[in-house]
Amino acid sequence: SDNVKFLKAVEFGLSKQTTALLSPTIVLPLGIIVPIVATKVWHNHPLRQFMAAFRFRVTFVALIDVLMLLTVRSYKNNDGIIMGTLNSALSQILFWGLLILSTACQTIVQSLQFNAQMTFFASRVDPAIGGSYMTLLNTFANLGGTWPSSAVMYLVGQLTVPPKCDAILGEDGETVREVCIGGRDAYFPLQLGLSILGCLWVMVMKKRVQYIADLPDDAWRTHIGEVEEDENGETGKERGGGSMVENK
Repeated sequence: SDNVKFLKAVEFGLSKQTTALLSPTIVLPLGIIVPIVATKVWHNHPLRQFMAAFRFRVTFVALIDVLMLLTVRSYKNNDGIIMGTLNSALSQILFWGLLILSTACQTIVQSLQFNAQMTFFASRVDPAIGGSYMTLLNTFANLGGTWPSSAVMYLVGQLTVPPKCDAILGEDGETVREVCIGGRDAYFPLQLGLSILGCLWVMVMKKRVQYIADLPDDAWRTHIGEVEEDENGETGKERGGGSMVENK
C-alpha cells in the first residue's frame, strides 16, 4: 500500500512537482548508500536482511505514511487535528519533516529488500544454467512484488465512497463555497488491515524463511552437468569392456 500513498498525497493537494523533487534528492542517494551499508550490517545473510526490512515496512513505515497523509490533508486545507493548533512555521516543519521521512523510509526498505533478493539469488544460482536460473527466480520475485500494488489500487477505488458536495452562498450573499459531507476514504482502514496481515505473515512464515536460509547450496543445484558426466562415464566403461572381450 505504500506505492499508493503518493497518489493519495496528490489527491489531498500535494503538487506533482514536489513528489518529483523527492526522487533525485532522497531516493537516488539512499538507493546507492543503503546496499553498501546493508552488507556491513547483515554480513551476507540476505533473508535476515529481507525479514528485518519487511517487519519495518509493515509497522513503522505504514504508521509514518498514515501520519504523512493526514498532515498533507490538514496542511493543504489549513485545518484538522494536526495543523489546526499549530502556527505556520511549525506546520511547515511538520509537513516537510513527515514527507521527507516517509519517502526516505520507503526508499530504505525497498532498497534493503531488493538488495537482499538479488544477493540471495546470486548466492544460490546453479552455475550450470546461471543466466536462465537467475532470470526465472527474478521473474517470480518481480511478479510477487508487482501485483499487490495493482490490487491495492483497485481495492482503494472500489471501497472509497466520495463525499456529497454542495455549493452554498456565504454571509455576504456573493461568495460561493463548497461544503462536503459524508464519504469514506478506504486507504486508511485498508492500510491498517494490510499491516496486520503483514505482521501475521511474519509470525507464521518466520521459521519457514529461516529453514530456506539454512538450506545448503547443493539443495538449489539442478545437477544437470553431473548427470551428463555420469552417463558419459558409464558409456565409456561399457565400450571399454566390449573391446576387451573382442580382443580375447
